[in-house]
Amino acid sequence: MTRFLTAMIAGALAWAAVAGSALAADLPVKAQPAAAPSWSGFYAGVSLGARWADNDWQTSDIAPSFGAGSFVPTAGAAGAIDSVAARFGGYLGYNAQISTSWVAGVEADFGWADNKKTTNPIPGTVGLFLGAPLIGLPSGSVRETWDGSLRGRLGYLVSPATLVYGTGGVAWQRLELSANCTVVPGNSFCFGAPHNETYASTRVGWTVGGGVEHMIGGHWLLRADYRYADFGTWTQTFFAAGGVGIGFDDRFTAHVTARTHTATVGLAYKF
Repeated sequence: MTRFLTAMIAGALAWAAVAGSALAADLPVKAQPAAAPSWSGFYAGVSLGARWADNDWQTSDIAPSFGAGSFVPTAGAAGAIDSVAARFGGYLGYNAQISTSWVAGVEADFGWADNKKTTNPIPGTVGLFLGAPLIGLPSGSVRETWDGSLRGRLGYLVSPATLVYGTGGVAWQRLELSANCTVVPGNSFCFGAPHNETYASTRVGWTVGGGVEHMIGGHWLLRADYRYADFGTWTQTFFAAGGVGIGFDDRFTAHVTARTHTATVGLAYKF
């Protein structure tokens, strides 16, 4: 009897194993979930957008040889010389996906825009010189051309293919200041000689901003971003070559505080 029961149990187990295998073979195979895209790697791209130049011009030390109080401004000493222009650029960088939700990286970019604004008269030059109104006031302009930056980036993945990021670092801006005036009869601003001067400087400052980036097909990165940059104050003396001394002192000093706001869209390829 014992041998009979043992044989029955063994047979039942064997039949169940065979039936289970056959049933499993008939069941559909569940597809494995697709792997999340990786953000790690180098990338390079191009961008298009606009740059707003936010410049404050302040004038001081008009005809300093005549001493303090010889010139009295009557319309304030400062004013804005702002402009906006289309910007074209390129960028490259490296991302490291440090977790399923966070991406860190470094990026460099370069751009060109022709921001230029001319104002007449220059802020701070309207006033009384030795008690009489100045005439023939100078005009001035501020121009920004190329810019660049080197920045760190830190982003959060709101979905496997969409990154929201912040960025900040060092920035460069090419800046030009110009002023000109002619000699006119009367209490002329330039009574020593006519002047037309331009000075250029590559300003170094800081920038901060952020944006959103979306990965398409595992290799293409579409983005929209905004950055603010501050390049401090540039102090420049004009008309120093026009004859310095009592009777022929056309000098004045400009203090220009330069800031920019840049908004772009970009498309990059991840290698």
